[in-house]
Amino acid sequence: MREENPHLIAVEASVKHLPKLPGVYIMKDAQGEVIYVGKAKSLRDRVRTYFSGGDGRYSIQYILARIATLEKIVTENEQQAFALESDLIKKFKPRYNIRLKDDKAYLHVRIDENVAWPRLELVRRIDNDGAKYFGPYTFSYELRTLLEVIKKVVPLRTCTDTVFYNRQRPCLEYQIKRCAGPCCIEIDRDDYMEWVDQAVSVLEGNTKPLVTALKREMDRASAELRFEDAGVYRDRIDILENFSTRHQYVTSIGENRDVFALYREETLVALTVLQVRNGRIIGSQNFSFSEAAMPDEALMESVLWQYYDSSREVPEEILLPFEVEGMKTLRGALKERRGRALQLVVPKRGIKFRLLGLAELNAKEHFISTFHAEARYQSVAQDLATLCRLTQMPRRIECVDISNFQGGSIVGALVCFYDGRPSKNDYRRYNISQQGKPDDFGAIYEVVLRRLQSGVEKDNLPDLLVIDGGKGQLAKALEARDELGIALDIISLAKMKTQNAEHQSDQVEKSPERIFLEGESEAHPLAPDAQTTHFMQTLRDEVHRFVITFHRKKRTQVSHRSVLDEIPGVGRERKGRLLKEFGSVSAMKDVPVEEIARVGRMTKALAQKIVDAVSHDSD
Repeated sequence: MREENPHLIAVEASVKHLPKLPGVYIMKDAQGEVIYVGKAKSLRDRVRTYFSGGDGRYSIQYILARIATLEKIVTENEQQAFALESDLIKKFKPRYNIRLKDDKAYLHVRIDENVAWPRLELVRRIDNDGAKYFGPYTFSYELRTLLEVIKKVVPLRTCTDTVFYNRQRPCLEYQIKRCAGPCCIEIDRDDYMEWVDQAVSVLEGNTKPLVTALKREMDRASAELRFEDAGVYRDRIDILENFSTRHQYVTSIGENRDVFALYREETLVALTVLQVRNGRIIGSQNFSFSEAAMPDEALMESVLWQYYDSSREVPEEILLPFEVEGMKTLRGALKERRGRALQLVVPKRGIKFRLLGLAELNAKEHFISTFHAEARYQSVAQDLATLCRLTQMPRRIECVDISNFQGGSIVGALVCFYDGRPSKNDYRRYNISQQGKPDDFGAIYEVVLRRLQSGVEKDNLPDLLVIDGGKGQLAKALEARDELGIALDIISLAKMKTQNAEHQSDQVEKSPERIFLEGESEAHPLAPDAQTTHFMQTLRDEVHRFVITFHRKKRTQVSHRSVLDEIPGVGRERKGRLLKEFGSVSAMKDVPVEEIARVGRMTKALAQKIVDAVSHDSD
């Protein structure tokens, strides 16, 4: 090992200078990239285990092969080290740390009680912004059904802030009694915040307080002979009670708890979190790790801290399949985050043990769906490497496509698949610099050049780059690659061709999809039913969908542009006020300068520029 890494001796010698204090250690490679971040009760004792053989994790050999420098940050206690380690992992994304990544498919409900008139929002990311978040919800249908129930019984606003603060009369939601109309109607904020509390109770799985309140209002309405209002309350009660009976209790008391479980095969791990609120399972979340060489106890400890290091609610009880490392310190850190006591429990019998078994079953199912799919992709990757004579097995594959309409709004897009699955965080869109004429070849050259330049700088080049097109597009992509002097496998994928049969004009012949390889003039046909063909079609269809969506958006933006967009000092807000008042750009031609200045809240000089520009545009 020391022969392979010339920096290792110096790093090992520096360990004796580390203090026996709690803190975080940061390991970097020769390029200064952070490759691992760890926490320790005693920095010197912990880091020493890397070199003495006391740490038996499989990944240690790779860390030692790359480490060039070692840095430290001393903290006051272990809990501070926990928090700092998590922050640094998020910041640097070290290669050899376990990182808990939320699936973008999971939806959450966000409600910010710090604003004047809160509303329920659907979001896919949790921010540490002081708002409350509920979820994740694995199935969007389940979540939308829940929100529909809340909308029918709690009259909260649903519009965005932009619509809310610019509305001049109540919308349809107000007319059908699904919104109190705080945008235009004067209502008591205390009453509104009581409705917010009722909505939060439903999201937490507790419908009883709201049902009780609605029954009280129904009885009062009946006593006052307001039978129509009483009927509205009755219908809302029925909706809530029907919703409640469809969600079976899993405990008799109604506790709030999260249940963690994992399933492992060698370094492949799947982990599931079941969320139980008021005695009901309201959601679950799954994670997977493909290089989890650390022991289960250390992995679970890392997952727990990262999972709750956000705006996620920390429940009163967390069920675990086994004791984790630093249990006491972790409990203290989570207690501090929650603001009151909580329990970390390893159940051995009873309902809690059954919940743990259910979580473990879900973890195993997630493992099968995740890693068995990866195993299938390994076969695809092997076939692809053989067929295309690639220099390596492709794990990260990217595909480029171009879209234009008569030379206008030319755009490019790139999608990324990792181990056979879309990696949407790595999708990219490109505005092409040369507009005005349809030049797919030039656009391919520009997109590939920009992507590879970025890849060299960020050290995230793909294993294989696929170009949607034929020989010409492949040639331009290779030209861009060679200009940068890098080694990278690039192929192009040409669509299926159809043509009339040679002797029977009423019949159509279809030629299979083809790939073009570097240095070869003839295309290689793909077998129609091969798994490799299906994968390549999926890749091509995804980039096509992505680029077309981007292109349509760009064309819409262009079509909505006007002469006002070309005048310095006329932003979106001023433009909106002018169009709202006068109806169209052409209508401003005969409007006095003073009136334009008043409506647009601008100087007469700027208003004169608008009149001049509008008059010139109309000529």
